[in-house]
Amino acid sequence: MTTDVHPWSAGFRSLEQEYDYRLEEVDGQVPAWLRGTLFRNGSGRNELGGQWFPHWFDGDGMIAALRFADDGLHFRNRYVRTDNYKDETAAQRIMHRGFGKMRPGGVLANAFRLPANVSDTSVVMDGDRLLSLWEGGPPYALDPATLETRGPEDFGGKVKTFSAHPKRDPETGELFNFGIDYGARCTITPYRLAKGTLTKLPVVTLPYAVMNHDFVLTKNYLVFCIGPILSSPLAFILGLKSFDASLHWEAKKPTLVLLVPRDGKGKPRIIETDAFFQFHFVNGYEEDGALVLDLCRYPDYLTIGQVLREYWKSDWPSYGMARLTRLQIELSTGKVDRRIFDTGTANEFPIINPAYVGKRHRYAYIACNRADRMTGLQQQLAKVDFQAGTVLRHDFGPNGYPGEPLFIPTPGGAEDDGVIVTLVFDAERKRTDIVGLDARNLAARPLFAARLTHHVPYMLHGTFTPRLF
Repeated sequence: MTTDVHPWSAGFRSLEQEYDYRLEEVDGQVPAWLRGTLFRNGSGRNELGGQWFPHWFDGDGMIAALRFADDGLHFRNRYVRTDNYKDETAAQRIMHRGFGKMRPGGVLANAFRLPANVSDTSVVMDGDRLLSLWEGGPPYALDPATLETRGPEDFGGKVKTFSAHPKRDPETGELFNFGIDYGARCTITPYRLAKGTLTKLPVVTLPYAVMNHDFVLTKNYLVFCIGPILSSPLAFILGLKSFDASLHWEAKKPTLVLLVPRDGKGKPRIIETDAFFQFHFVNGYEEDGALVLDLCRYPDYLTIGQVLREYWKSDWPSYGMARLTRLQIELSTGKVDRRIFDTGTANEFPIINPAYVGKRHRYAYIACNRADRMTGLQQQLAKVDFQAGTVLRHDFGPNGYPGEPLFIPTPGGAEDDGVIVTLVFDAERKRTDIVGLDARNLAARPLFAARLTHHVPYMLHGTFTPRLF
């Protein structure tokens, strides 16, 4: 089966092999202070038995660990040993429902069966263990040194679903997250994880069943922007449709800005605004009676929904994709103002210096394309200076396709003092490079580019720890 429909398509090929080796080919130099381990998660296997999965989110979770040590840069990858991975590896065919895939056998084979946990979206450190995240179920606990799967973690039965975008308060060290549960009612359950103890905050009942991926942590709130991407739970539960096929866009409904008190006290508040969809936030903070939210805003779910179904063979069109947008919400009146930034097209995977989570931030980093590029996966990373209004770009063209940038701060440095690390797929060599950019001067030549001996399928999210595993 060919993947050469477009130059970027080969980057979706599965990586069946698990590696463990020191990188020998490094251009440039890793800064002497940069020591620690970077973990990434994403779909490592996107097809099976010659059949591509019907949705990018169906892929089996694979963790890639990059260790920056005195003896050089080391790479290791391991699949998360979920039931889905073990069963389908043994059978070499689809055995379980997923985000888009269905079990063979029609309606009866799928009715009343939930999608299998593929643990393919993100990772977070929790004490001495690594948690692999997928929002349709509980996380999987892994050994951060070996990446061996220890098993699912439901925190003593408290957690059914645990989102892939937890937020850590840089001051207190608390980790906040949420889970969405579908049943007679659709609910959001917020969580606080502190010193190994998980606390459930009051459950919030939503007016209808929705899909939601991310949130913002501020001084006083967990903030959600819930677009009208609605689910038809009955068709899904009865096995008539996949979870993806049960989603539909209701343009006449508003987007709900949901404010949940992070101390667990007081009632949640909903502010209505014009319909939009977002996967990811940059950050958010409270200032002068207003709530400021920076996010990647899609006009609707139509374009991105179709692209994710076609992923490996998609044109990845720019029209209908996300733009970096700031919402300013007056808390006294609920009035919402909007500003769009000049970061080209296809804005996604935004990040900041993690020390500024929930605080006023000046800089953000984002994957994007030139404004005049009509199709294709992102080939640029941009640095946005919200104060000066300037945008710096690093272009990986003509053959490079970067993934999510990750900011590793220089100890004791300013907000933009650090290194941006990303995995870049080279469509000509069909290999992946580990690239480090100067966060202050993003447009400059890379600080280092370490060559893997193989490709890594496009990954989703990651985390960095200064600990060496």
